[in-house]
Amino acid sequence: MIKVIGCLVILVCWTSGGYIVATGYGRRVRELRAFQHALQILESEILYTSTPLPQAVQRTSARLERPMDRVFTAMGQILEKRTGHTAGEVWCMAIDQTQGLLCLNREDIDIIRSFGKTLGSTDKENQEKNFRLAKFQLEAQQVKAEEQRNRNERLCKNLGFLLGAALVTLLV
Repeated sequence: MIKVIGCLVILVCWTSGGYIVATGYGRRVRELRAFQHALQILESEILYTSTPLPQAVQRTSARLERPMDRVFTAMGQILEKRTGHTAGEVWCMAIDQTQGLLCLNREDIDIIRSFGKTLGSTDKENQEKNFRLAKFQLEAQQVKAEEQRNRNERLCKNLGFLLGAALVTLLV
């Protein structure tokens, strides 16, 4: 009886592990979409309503869901402290603080960081170009992420179950 329960525990753990890994692929796609949405909100706040950056960041944060709101909340908190950093530096600090909460890969983070480097340091026209470029790059990353998800999600789920079954077979 203990052997059967042990085998079931092993099988459930490995299958769950496969599902957890597979969930990461879907989360990345959702977070890339959410970041594009966040950039649209921030763009309208800055370019069209001429809201100052600290307030624009706070308003953007209020309209987002977790974990994306944490990035903008962190940025707003740093801006409120008035530490003398540029908006680009604050953006990078906020990304560094919240990177562990996100399922984005290194390439995604690099695109997001490069967007922030020119935030608040150029005129309205160049800011608009910067927003467009970041959204275009994130859309391309989203397409890649969806392809990866379609290719790997089922594989991870099945592989987790099969590895658990193989381990149970070896132990029995």
